[in-house]
Amino acid sequence: MTTLSGTTNTLAEIDLLKKHHGEIIYDSQAFVSKINRKNAALNREIVDSYTGMWNKDKKDIEDRETIQKRQEQAQHMANAFYDIVTDFYEYGWGESFHFARCYKGDTFDQSIKRHEQFLALKLGLNEKHRTLDVGCGVGGPLREIARLSRAHVTGLNNNAYQIERCKAYSKKLGLEKNTDFVKGDFTNIPHELDGKFDSAYAIEATVHSPKLEAVYGEVLRTLKPGGLFFTYEWVTTPKYDENNPEHKSIVYGIEQGNSIPKMSSYEQALEAAKNVGFEVIEYEDLSTLDDGLVPWYNTLKGQISFSGFRMTRFGRWTTKKFVSLLELLRIAAPGSAEVANFLNSAADALVLGGETEIFTPMFYILLRKPNQN
Repeated sequence: MTTLSGTTNTLAEIDLLKKHHGEIIYDSQAFVSKINRKNAALNREIVDSYTGMWNKDKKDIEDRETIQKRQEQAQHMANAFYDIVTDFYEYGWGESFHFARCYKGDTFDQSIKRHEQFLALKLGLNEKHRTLDVGCGVGGPLREIARLSRAHVTGLNNNAYQIERCKAYSKKLGLEKNTDFVKGDFTNIPHELDGKFDSAYAIEATVHSPKLEAVYGEVLRTLKPGGLFFTYEWVTTPKYDENNPEHKSIVYGIEQGNSIPKMSSYEQALEAAKNVGFEVIEYEDLSTLDDGLVPWYNTLKGQISFSGFRMTRFGRWTTKKFVSLLELLRIAAPGSAEVANFLNSAADALVLGGETEIFTPMFYILLRKPNQN
């Protein structure tokens, strides 16, 4: 696994993440051990830092001042968010932090992998390609795509904790030759990456940017002429009515529970891509149902099963109560119950967004960087 100068975690960042998280536990299921090892004071401080971004909105969810503040501090907010939710995500969802189009008869894991494989197919990835994963999380999709296509995949992530987990997983699974990781802000990508990639993709990640133009323009710069960019976007759909108080409340709940400064519409996403110079090849909302599909949000709402219990409404409620008890017994770090609570509320908002069809987490856009004359 290669690294780029100045793009790995600094010693100060490594010291801070170890102070917060303790010695990193790479077992995705060692949930109690992870929330037990966190530094109490630092965890409380980071939870307060994130939730404090939303406190002034209680009376007016359209307060321009607080929206602007979140946009200005989008990277700080997302970093705090992933410092406190990553362990919950891995425990409840797995290593791929995204939704998927769900076909009847599919397991959850099959749907997730197909969603990632669809992307690789659209980009035409093979062993000769170098591709960039924009906002790679803990690298679940990146590893699946590297295995499937044999392409070299570079993961870009601004969260030190997740970068360390990415590197450890690649080493453990023998994928170091096919993967690389860059510590960086996707609205200010290191110039060392200019023109380095045949393609790039983002899976439900760019929603954390202050504006989509801010990340799309940076991705454009990393691509070779003619390079493709595939993105799955969280956006509002044509059914969203900005004058409907219920619609606004649902979208705000999604934003608050997922570190989104301000949700874009599907039209704004397409316009942002054009504004920075991309050519739009195709786009589609994959949440649209036909006879062979089930709603994407059924996983959060759905029937109780052993394999997917933690994702269901009752499973999430159980986790929330369990974490509250652990915190009361001083086994879990202070603030852990608050995190479980706002993630549970976010999941309910996502279900409502899906049921009302005003929101989709899988509006895919395939873009191309123009060839230069």
